[in-house]
Amino acid sequence: MVKPQIKSTDMTHPLTVSIACINFHPTWGDKAANAGKMSATVTEAAGQGNNIIVFPELALSGYECSEELDGEHKSCRMHRELAETIPGPTTEKMASLAKELDVYIIFGMPEQDKVNSDMRYISSVVIAPEGILGGYRKLHLAPRPRFTESLCFSPGDDLPVWKTRYGTIGVLICYDFYFFPELARIMVLKGANLLINTTASAVGPGKPYYIVQQTGCRATENLVYAASANLVGKERTKTYYGHSVIAGPHDPRPAFVFAEGGETEEIVSATLSFARLRSYTEKLDWKKNRQSRLINQEMRKFSRS
Repeated sequence: MVKPQIKSTDMTHPLTVSIACINFHPTWGDKAANAGKMSATVTEAAGQGNNIIVFPELALSGYECSEELDGEHKSCRMHRELAETIPGPTTEKMASLAKELDVYIIFGMPEQDKVNSDMRYISSVVIAPEGILGGYRKLHLAPRPRFTESLCFSPGDDLPVWKTRYGTIGVLICYDFYFFPELARIMVLKGANLLINTTASAVGPGKPYYIVQQTGCRATENLVYAASANLVGKERTKTYYGHSVIAGPHDPRPAFVFAEGGETEEIVSATLSFARLRSYTEKLDWKKNRQSRLINQEMRKFSRS
C-alpha cells in the first residue's frame, strides 16, 4: 500500500496528521478474537490514510471484571488470566503490523507487572512504526461501589509523553481524563500537542454530550488537539455508547468538533492541521501568560505529602 506523502516545513513535524478513533465492541474475555479484530480494523483505518489509530480502554480484553468479583474482595480472574507485560505477545504482533503499515497504534489492555505477579494495571500501549514506545498506566482507578477497578488493578505512578513524527503525544485513561484536568495540563507543559483518551464510558443521562464536552474542554483549555476512543455495545452488565470524538481549536474557533461517532462500531477519523493550530496558539500564548509561581505555590498547599 502506498502511503500519502505529507509535506512539512521541517523534518520533524508534518503539517497534518490523520487520526482514527475506533468505536470498538470487544468480545468479553476473548483476547485472541479481540486482537484479530483490532488488526483488521487497523488495516482498514490505515487504508483510509490514517496515521494514528486509537482503540478504547481495555479493548484487548473487555472492561468489566469477571463474575466472582461481585460483592467480594478478590482479584478478577479474567483480567488476571489475560494480562500481558509490555512488551508482550500481543504488543509485539501489533508492533509488526504498525511497521508494515507505517502507522501508530494505541490501545487499552490489562498489563501484568514484570516483577510482581500480584500487580496489574489498566494500561494503554503506544506503538510506533519503529516499535513499542511504552505504556501509560491509569493513575486514578474509578471508585467503588459502582466500579470494581480498585479490586483487581493497581494505580500507575508516572505521567509519560512520547515524541513521535507528529509531535508529542500524551495518553490518559477515562477517569484520569475526565476529572483530573491537571494531568492533561502537565502533559501539555511537557510538550504534548495531541492528547489521547482511551475510555470505557457506559451509557447514562447526557453521556454522548459528556464525552464530546470533556474532550473539547481538554483541547480548548490547553490549545491542543484531543481525541477520545470509546467502547460500544453490551458486555456482561454494562453497555457503552461510543461517540468517539476528535476535537480542538480550529482558527478562528477556539472549540471545534472535527468528528464524532454514533453508538455502533465504526472508524471515526479526522485530518488535523498543526499549521492552523500553531496560528491560534501564537495569538493566545497561555504558557507565556501563565502565573506559574503562584499556581504552583497554591497547589503545594493541597499536597498530601
